[in-house]
This record gives sequence, structure tokens and C-alpha cells, in this order.
Amino acid sequence: MIVRKSDKGTILIPQHAHAAISGEIARHWRTDDPESPAQRPEAIMAIEQHDRAWIPLDKMPKKKPDGGFFSFIDYPIADKLRAYQQGIMEVREHSRYAAILCSRHYCSFFSADTDDQRIKAFLERENGLQQADEQTLSPQERETLAFDQKLLEFCDDVSLYICMNEPGASKKEEVSWFRDGFRQHFSFADKVIGTWVSANQVTLTPSPLQSPLNVSVPMYLADGGQWTEEKYLVTVT
Repeated sequence: MIVRKSDKGTILIPQHAHAAISGEIARHWRTDDPESPAQRPEAIMAIEQHDRAWIPLDKMPKKKPDGGFFSFIDYPIADKLRAYQQGIMEVREHSRYAAILCSRHYCSFFSADTDDQRIKAFLERENGLQQADEQTLSPQERETLAFDQKLLEFCDDVSLYICMNEPGASKKEEVSWFRDGFRQHFSFADKVIGTWVSANQVTLTPSPLQSPLNVSVPMYLADGGQWTEEKYLVTVT
């Protein structure tokens, strides 16, 4: 879950819903970019499905001892790693290319120098699967893996920017991760910067999009013992 506080209460946004927004960003990528994913549907699939590991975990949000909710950041590591493996295998049933991208994405969250044996085992398993699956790819597919991993990370970050911030947040109110722009570089920009220009519009400068994109953000509002399912619309330009 993406968890954030608001004046209304605690807002929970399912990870798979956030990933769907990532997929929409990739699907609407500018066509004048020579590395556009328009002709690589398996890359778009990976971006759209990269958080399907969270579907079973988000069906019943896990509570902390203090009464709050665990987010994707602080969720118990053993449960999270098991879910990651299952999600990657589900993607692999449809596309080994997409599975490699999802696996690379999850592995990037951890340092190879970790002392946590659970993480070491996860990285060893995933690196082995990646190497095996890469042997099934064409030379062209191997060439696009690095860029598509970067694309996945960027679309993920932009969607997190939309979901983790209060709509309309000023720069000083934004989540610090993205306040100074996104970390990825592209042929059309050394840096892309996101800005909330209103409560229902985000501008990306320079824009990676072919045209303005309208996305719907589903959320659950936890206020006391009551749950309310809502959604809000954001235009990304």
C-alpha cells in the first residue's frame, strides 16, 4: 500500500493501482523519442504489472502495533520478498522479457552487500532467473533491457509522485524523493521535473508524454473505524 495522511484521515492507495498509472504513462510516451516503448508491448506490460506482487498483500492492509498501516516502504521484509517472487513468476508466465524487467526492478531496491540472509537468497535466486531468461531473448531485446528498466523506474517514480503527494502540494510540501526532479535521463531531457500546478493537474517539464493524460487514482479513506472507497482524477501534461 501507499499510505499517506491527510486532513480527512489515512489514505491508502493499492500498489497495483499505482502501477496501472505507470503503465498509462508508458503507453502515452512521446513518439519522437527514438527509444519510445510504443513498439515494445512487453516493456509496457512490465511497467503496468510490476507491482502485481502486492495484490494479495493489499487485499487486507496490515496494521502496525501502533494502529497505523504498513506501507510498501516498511512492510515486513519476509512477507514482501515472498510476494515479490510470486509476482515475478506470475509475470513470467506471460513474458520472460517483462519478468526480467520486474525482477531487475525489485532487485534494485537492495544492496548486494546486505547482511540479511533473506535478501541475499532473494537476490541470488532472481539473478539466476534473470540470466537464464536472458538466454531466451533476441539480440534486439537484450539491447533494450537497460533502457526499459530505466523507463520502468521513471514511470514508477512519476506515479508515486502523483500518489504519495497531497494533490496540489507546493514544492516544499512534496515528498522529498522527487522534489528536485526525477533521477532518470532521456534523449530529450537531462532531468524531468514534476510540479503540482493545481489540485488536479501535474506538469512534467519537459514532458515525456505525446499528449495530456488523464488518470484516475483509486484510494481507500480510513477515518476512525470507517472505510470509504473514493477516487480522484489528475491530468498529467
